[in-house]
Amino acid sequence: MQRQSPSIFNDIVGPTMIGPSSSHTCGPSRIGFLAQQLLPGTLKKATVAFAREGAYTMMYKGQRSDMGYVNGLLGRRPEDPRLRNAFGEAEKAGVEVRFEIQDFPAIVPNISHITLENSLGKQVIVHSDSTGGGTVKLLKIDDFDVSITGDCYELIVRADCDTAELGHICTYIQALNDRDEGSSISAREERGLINLKYRTPLKEQVLEQIKKIPSVSEVIMMEPVLAVPSNRHCKLPFASAEEMLALSRSEGKELWELAVEYEMVRSGWSRQQVWDYMKYVVDTMEHSAKEALKGEIDMRGIISPTAGNVENYIKKDSKALDMGVLNTAVPWAMATMEYSSAMGVVLCAPTGGSAGVFPGAVLGVANHLGLSTEEKIRAMFVTSIIGIVMSKDCNYSAELYGCQVEPGAASGMAAAGLVYIMGGTSEQMCQAASCAVQNILGTICDPVAGLVQIPCINRNAMSAANAVVSANMILGGFNPLIPLDQTAETLFRVGRQLPSELRCTCHGGLCTTPCGQQLAAEQEARDNDRA
Repeated sequence: MQRQSPSIFNDIVGPTMIGPSSSHTCGPSRIGFLAQQLLPGTLKKATVAFAREGAYTMMYKGQRSDMGYVNGLLGRRPEDPRLRNAFGEAEKAGVEVRFEIQDFPAIVPNISHITLENSLGKQVIVHSDSTGGGTVKLLKIDDFDVSITGDCYELIVRADCDTAELGHICTYIQALNDRDEGSSISAREERGLINLKYRTPLKEQVLEQIKKIPSVSEVIMMEPVLAVPSNRHCKLPFASAEEMLALSRSEGKELWELAVEYEMVRSGWSRQQVWDYMKYVVDTMEHSAKEALKGEIDMRGIISPTAGNVENYIKKDSKALDMGVLNTAVPWAMATMEYSSAMGVVLCAPTGGSAGVFPGAVLGVANHLGLSTEEKIRAMFVTSIIGIVMSKDCNYSAELYGCQVEPGAASGMAAAGLVYIMGGTSEQMCQAASCAVQNILGTICDPVAGLVQIPCINRNAMSAANAVVSANMILGGFNPLIPLDQTAETLFRVGRQLPSELRCTCHGGLCTTPCGQQLAAEQEARDNDRA
């Protein structure tokens, strides 16, 4: 099924999660939440298997993937604070969860095979992919192909019949409710599975009608996990930066206004709902940064929190180089990442690995300048809509494209938000984004010891600075020449050309230095003690 058009609150400033990783903590929690709905009765046992050559193998403990899966399998979402004690919660619930490394093909970097068993011995096997930025996809249910991303109420119908009869059943169900968001059929040896997608759940009487079909053996209605529901039939106002700028010129609207209108169409929400959700985003980001700056957090890894110390030094020590707005932006970016490492509540922006860039570059600068909440919200809408037109058909995922699409891409989005704050034009906002992205092309992803700490925290600080530098250059008259659409296409093309060792596998870059190997060994011992 074709990828859903991106949503600001699903794909750019979302989801809300317990840190540290969107792909490896939030994604597993969402996968577990979806998968457990496929098993009737009470879950008693689960085995989560990772491909030996996949991205989870070297970092699933350090990035708390195991805790994420357990949290989701207990029917909880990634922002649930009980994730921090997931194993204790599973023990209380009488659920046994095991994690294994197995020899199956890593058809995607974040592949997992999950075997679930209920109290009556019934099993279901789910193949899944954590696709980046907290987005996920269920690929198979037992032997049947599916494409479930958690943005719909999913109707799952199993039937004992051939493909032709499955088609008739699907047509019958669609006649009961013709507002589906898509459907698929998968058949194997006179058995099959039908999957229909809806923005709202089917009524109980409709489900009862489906259960009465003679060949139907099981009917399940799954809840979504994404904030913004599927809306495949909507007609979005633009898809590219070029189209967005043309609309801005023709209607005389600023980019923040177009962002609100885009999300109203994409989500189906009212203008007030869209505005209020962005206020929640801003409030959550500011809270994360300010809490971490106190320094009273346990990062559970290879470094201790230093954002507060850095802030004190650069603002109070006469030896520090004055960085202007970066005196606030850099500590805020660091602090958010430190809070994420301490399993605090943060927002993916657009990923967990880049969660500090927007709070630092956009909100840190806005606070430094004393801007109002309304201006912060508008700047964040500009920042977010740049992320929408950059992504198109690609996910922001270091496993697929390297670190350049996480803090690197975020710096491009933030540069546009800063140009808005500085009173620049829509064209200059896109130029600033292009400039910032040009600066970070080719940045690899090499998380030392499998943690979202080194070099992730310093790269977030660097990316905040990149946004500020790029915004100033553009308003000073610099022309990056390459249009944003072409720069963004290059970003993802370059990412595909990076060797897999340099895309969040711990097999390259700083991870393979002698010091990096020693830190990994020490962290493995700590993680084994935790398990």
